[in-house]
Amino acid sequence: MKMQQKLDEITLYLTQTLSGYEVIPANWGWHIHKKDMYCGYLEYQDTKGWRGSAFNSLPARIREQLKQFALSDSALTYQVIV
Repeated sequence: MKMQQKLDEITLYLTQTLSGYEVIPANWGWHIHKKDMYCGYLEYQDTKGWRGSAFNSLPARIREQLKQFALSDSALTYQVIV
């Protein structure tokens, strides 16, 4: 699968999972906003999982959903290179 297609799929997943948040694609990750508040940056790395200041500001239930997504086949082919 092409990298851009995979990024689009993950962006769609994030948009659906983070209902009530605005998910803005950025280089190698996403900026997360909730209403007028900037929650931070979120990225996924194959070897380290979800990272960024936005991850810690999300509710525990959503963090757990993102961790489960990372373990699924959907995320296996996506890797951020930093």
